[in-house]
Amino acid sequence: MNLSFSFAFSFYFLLLLLFLGLASASVFDPSELRSLLEFKKGIKTDPFDKVLSVWDPDSRPDPTSWTGVTRDPDSGFIISLNLDRLGLVGDLKFHTLTSLKNLRNLSLSGNAFTGRVTPALGSITSLQHLDLSDNQFVGTIPERITDLYGLNYLNLSGNKFEGGLPGGFRNLQQLRVLDLHNNALRGDIGELLGELRNVEHVDLSYNKLYGGLSVAVENVSGLANTVRLVNLSHNQLNGGFFKEEAIGLFRNLQVLDLSDNLIAGELPSFGSLLGLRVLRLGKNQLFGPLPLELLEGFVPLEELDLSHNGFTGSVRVINSTTLKVLNLSSNQLSGDLPSSLRSCETLDLSSNMISGDIIVIQNWEASLVVLDLSSNNLSGSLSNLSHFEDLNTFNLRNNSLVGGLPSLLDTSPRLSVVELSLNQLSGPIPGSFFTSTTLKSLNLSGNHFTGQIPLQGSHVNELLVMPSYPQMESLDLSDNSFTGGLPAEIGNVARLKLLNLAGNKLSGQLPSELSKLSNLEYLDLSRNNFKGKIPDKLSTGLNGFNVSYNDLSGPVPENLIGFPRSSFSPGNNLLVFPNGMPSTDSAQDQAPDNVRHHNSKSNIRVAIIVASVVAAVMIVFVLLAYHRAQLKEFHGRSGFSETSTGGDAKLGRLSRPSLFKFHSNVQTQQASLSFSNDHLLNSNSRSLSGQQEFVTEIVEHGAPERVTSSRYVNPNLLDNEPATSGRKSSPGSPLPSSPRFIESCEQPVILDVYSPDRLAGELFFLDTSLTFTIEELSRAPAEVLGRGSHGTLYKATLRNGHMLTVKWLRVGLVKHKKEFAKEVKRIGSVRHHNFVPVRAYYWGPREQERLLLADYIRCDSLALHLYGKIF
Repeated sequence: MNLSFSFAFSFYFLLLLLFLGLASASVFDPSELRSLLEFKKGIKTDPFDKVLSVWDPDSRPDPTSWTGVTRDPDSGFIISLNLDRLGLVGDLKFHTLTSLKNLRNLSLSGNAFTGRVTPALGSITSLQHLDLSDNQFVGTIPERITDLYGLNYLNLSGNKFEGGLPGGFRNLQQLRVLDLHNNALRGDIGELLGELRNVEHVDLSYNKLYGGLSVAVENVSGLANTVRLVNLSHNQLNGGFFKEEAIGLFRNLQVLDLSDNLIAGELPSFGSLLGLRVLRLGKNQLFGPLPLELLEGFVPLEELDLSHNGFTGSVRVINSTTLKVLNLSSNQLSGDLPSSLRSCETLDLSSNMISGDIIVIQNWEASLVVLDLSSNNLSGSLSNLSHFEDLNTFNLRNNSLVGGLPSLLDTSPRLSVVELSLNQLSGPIPGSFFTSTTLKSLNLSGNHFTGQIPLQGSHVNELLVMPSYPQMESLDLSDNSFTGGLPAEIGNVARLKLLNLAGNKLSGQLPSELSKLSNLEYLDLSRNNFKGKIPDKLSTGLNGFNVSYNDLSGPVPENLIGFPRSSFSPGNNLLVFPNGMPSTDSAQDQAPDNVRHHNSKSNIRVAIIVASVVAAVMIVFVLLAYHRAQLKEFHGRSGFSETSTGGDAKLGRLSRPSLFKFHSNVQTQQASLSFSNDHLLNSNSRSLSGQQEFVTEIVEHGAPERVTSSRYVNPNLLDNEPATSGRKSSPGSPLPSSPRFIESCEQPVILDVYSPDRLAGELFFLDTSLTFTIEELSRAPAEVLGRGSHGTLYKATLRNGHMLTVKWLRVGLVKHKKEFAKEVKRIGSVRHHNFVPVRAYYWGPREQERLLLADYIRCDSLALHLYGKIF
């Protein structure tokens, strides 16, 4: 009996414990309840009524029934808050969530939340998944975000975050996904890559990151072992590409997108990246030969984009069996077309210098869908594309093709776009182009085609009006030699938006069926021999219209009188305009009864304008004469010799002060420059006559590259006497000329230039918002601001009016380029309202060529604050 009693007691005791456990699990922590209700106050708009009315403890006491709230079934604590894509609007207060000590998932993506992400978010150390993407959060990313040691997913993309990246990413050892794309974040990419550990997905595209990728191997080893996707596209990365020993560590890499940056140099070998599927390096400043392993199948690429770079050499074969998309457009590739193309769906070799016979493509095995070979030097004649049955887009514009046009649509029935303009093709065009049920765009302009437009008998009336068939939307046959009339069947091509038949020998009357083209937006029938009247009720959506150089007559339809005179004239002398011929700039002149008054007012305006111009010219002449007299007087005081300014002095005029001064050189076409330094501040030397100068050679490598090369040719530093700082007061400056700081009537610096022999030196930009070429800098007027222990300071004014401060560093101050570049970039990344950021720096081949460039700030000088005004 005792045994039975003991067993029963134990059984009831277990039931009691289970009941108490369930009861405790069902009880909601009051602090968490308050936290959710406080967080709810930040939500102002709830279009789907998922939160504001649902998160109500009175009507719904169990928070597990609240939208997006998930509790742990064992502990009862809230572990997830997911409000993705509910259209919510509000200014969230993240500190209200700090009471959710067990929160693992916070996902608020796809809403319209605003405000700042506060550092308090970093105190929820239980977070493993944080997604605030596609909102409108602003400000900087708080540093404490890297205190979330357990975080494995961080997505802050699609917001308005700005400023520098937080440090301490090396603390996030569990992080697998880092997505910060589409913000305005700044920072050195080399430093960030050195911080990341064990990450598999990195997307930092569409930001303002800078710096180079040619970092040391040890700085990327922590990331390279695990990363599968790296997207750094659409930033401001410059410098070189990954070193070969570094890129070889990315053995798990599948996607690498560095497109639309300023990365320069040659590519290393990719032979060790056996998992790489997508490589996008378009729109950079890469050069050299193409890595063969990318085209011959050693790397299993499916997409390769090297467009808009400076690659050279030829592409002999493309033997890859995995490639689907290959874009090598806008480079400097030459030679013949590749003799072999085994596998590819989209091939773009446009805008290169590829030559040879087009017949080579008949040997390609690939089932192409898009083929673009435009803007090359291809020759030969077209033949039927018998094995390109899947071809959709065929673009060979701007080549040198000759011969007739075959019936391409018979062998490639899926063609949608045919672009063969600007070639030398001749003969009639096949009527199959107008019976196709797939063709949407046909451009044969700029050739030598003859005959009639083959719309008659092509059954367009039967085929093209069927709503289930795609219709031709663009037809351009301009600048050929077509004859005959415009067939009435043109009205059956119902979906036409563009019709350009200009520059042919068409004649006859315009068919009234043109009015059936209700979708037409552009119509050009100019430079033909059309007669008769313009059809009524042409499309009301016309944005472009031209019938000039014809013999049309009769009244102009009402809906066309708004087009300018150039749409009708020259030619068409018998056209009748309801309100007179329209003017060049306006739709029509004023009514006839107002013409006389209008003309009289115009005459008065012309008289006033002429008188004003004459007066202005006289004033300018007087000012120039006065200025010339002042210059001569100044010339005498300054001791300027007639020979001190080279060719300008020989012409009897003072050369314009400039930081670099260019001279024309018939012998050489290269731009050249010379930049003198400390001797320009010598108080005993006002003229550059008789002085040897620093000669610098430059070449511009293209606007996007932002790097300019130059060479130091003939150094001659004349700095034998203590120089007095020379500075002219800027307009509006409270500091006048002073014996203490300024030599009266100091002549602005003039620097001479000679033509180069070779290229050397580099100009690096730290901020791509500043854009100018080395030639613009060389022509900039220069003014000596002063001299300090670190070198000489100049003010240079660019052609667009932007003023720069140029610091020419003292010889011996800087020795090593790598350390100098690192320090300059570090200084350039500082952003403070009391600090003028460095915008660029120049590194020449000799010690005398070290420059720092910053914005010029109009403000008082240190001298004014130390000594006050000196009158």
